[in-house]
Amino acid sequence: MAQPSAPPISSIAAFPDKEYVDVARACSILGVKWLTVVRLAQSGFLEMIDYRYHSWKKIRYQSIVDFCDELRRVYRIPDRRPKLSAPYLRYRDEDLLPFPMSITMFADEALAALGVANRRVLPLLVEEGRFEAYRLVVGSPWRISRPSFAEYLKEAHSGPQSRAHAYQRMPGDYSL
Repeated sequence: MAQPSAPPISSIAAFPDKEYVDVARACSILGVKWLTVVRLAQSGFLEMIDYRYHSWKKIRYQSIVDFCDELRRVYRIPDRRPKLSAPYLRYRDEDLLPFPMSITMFADEALAALGVANRRVLPLLVEEGRFEAYRLVVGSPWRISRPSFAEYLKEAHSGPQSRAHAYQRMPGDYSL
């Protein structure tokens, strides 16, 4: 009786590399283009494995997680990610950024909603904590949380009028 032979090497599935992700996935996670990921790696924000000039590049996954955690810390955005049930599990890609790209708006849309043309207004509002926003690096576009911005607009439109009416006296009312 013949011994069964081992399957050819090409049919064996490769083990996934859990420590690194390719640049395309890093681009998808961060919502940027390939060149931006490379620049973030060159600046020291991400750890990249760069074997040769024309080879496939890989980004260390934990450096992406650490970078996104640092964004949360710097811009005082609370961590709303679901808790992991085991330490060896990973967060979903859309949970890594301070808030998902699906609820992100950019500076032009926010300025139009505010009715302001001066871009210097946004950093002041972010510093005051009016709404949640972050930038990947200094000079990059602001990414603003659409729900927190909508809440800010709602408060800005209803707040001052309701407070102004609360303190006005009615004619003929002389009580203190």
